[in-house]
Amino acid sequence: MTYEQAVQWLFDAVPNFQRDGGTKDYKIGLEGPLALWKELNFPGKKIPTIHVAGTNGKGSTVHLLASGMKEMGLRVGVFSSPHLFDFRERAKIGTTLVPEDYVCQFVETNKDFFTAGGFSFFELTTMLALSWFEQETVDWIILETGMGGRLDATNICLPELTIITNIGLDHTQWLGNTLGAIASEKAGIMKDGVPVIIGEKHAETQEVFTRHARAKNAPLFWSAPLDIATDLTGNYQVFNSNTAATALALLFPEERALWELGFSRVIQNTGLQGRWQQIGANPIIICDTGHNEHALKHIVKQAHEAANHVHWVLGMAADKEHAKALSLFPKTDSFYWTSTRSPRTLAAAALAEIALSSGYHGTAYSSVEEALQTAVQHAKADDLIFVGGSTFVVADLKI
Repeated sequence: MTYEQAVQWLFDAVPNFQRDGGTKDYKIGLEGPLALWKELNFPGKKIPTIHVAGTNGKGSTVHLLASGMKEMGLRVGVFSSPHLFDFRERAKIGTTLVPEDYVCQFVETNKDFFTAGGFSFFELTTMLALSWFEQETVDWIILETGMGGRLDATNICLPELTIITNIGLDHTQWLGNTLGAIASEKAGIMKDGVPVIIGEKHAETQEVFTRHARAKNAPLFWSAPLDIATDLTGNYQVFNSNTAATALALLFPEERALWELGFSRVIQNTGLQGRWQQIGANPIIICDTGHNEHALKHIVKQAHEAANHVHWVLGMAADKEHAKALSLFPKTDSFYWTSTRSPRTLAAAALAEIALSSGYHGTAYSSVEEALQTAVQHAKADDLIFVGGSTFVVADLKI
């Protein structure tokens, strides 16, 4: 089995939320992950772990933590999703991605059991990461939840610390249609007696977190405004930086000088991409994976702090509230609606129709490359071009 065949085998697992969304027998629950974990002899069980959930900022927070801990001399295994350009981004130690030959070995050795169990893509990739981290005898593991918390496959872990970055209205068809309901699902990662850090306070969620923490006898901490400088330049990163700093101050109070240095070397230490990342100049071109109302409001604000006129190269997943998201953008800006290679992205023509019905004018393009090239042709040197609206849009960029 080649690496390409092994990855395709994993992608063919049903359900695969990254490929299909929640439309094909989507399931959540811990029965499958627990069966897998037991079959593989509980990889990672004895390695100290940080478990991170939340609507937005999980990926940035995870990588801030990993970079800070790397500067302390720790080898940290990071499991995060989705990937942008390479499947192997989902499991890495520093900037080292899980090797192709390990992916092949993992699938070939276990595929009979995997097939019989009917496990999901996310369940299998979670176990792939944990098994590799176990083999590499990392010092710590950082696990990022996929969508929820309580029934997320990563919630089999026995962490030293849990983190919930923030709560926004996303994936409401599975997690609930109020902030309180979603907070309750995310709070499901809390464990008996294990400290939990909450990244952002909100009137609708504060009581939920307090109640769940009390029920678990879990020491509850709210993110402190530590404002440590980071090389992640999105204005919203102050929330993620504060959350990660609060966590590391709790775990490693004597090592602050080292992990604080790590916050300024996140890209160098982890290879994180797609977070307010500049990919061009004259005009400035920015890409970002923010894809829901909670994230986009920060993006729109920062874009207009940088330029008076913004050219938006936008695509969106088919299951989002498109009109609600579009309402965040000034109608006087320029818009280039794009399809992507992912089947989960709404076709550009359909997005253009929704936008037009809300008073937004733009042209539909069949690819991100075509839409971006057109935006570059139309933009003035002091304008800003933004590429995003979905992780899938950024994943189609050649950067």
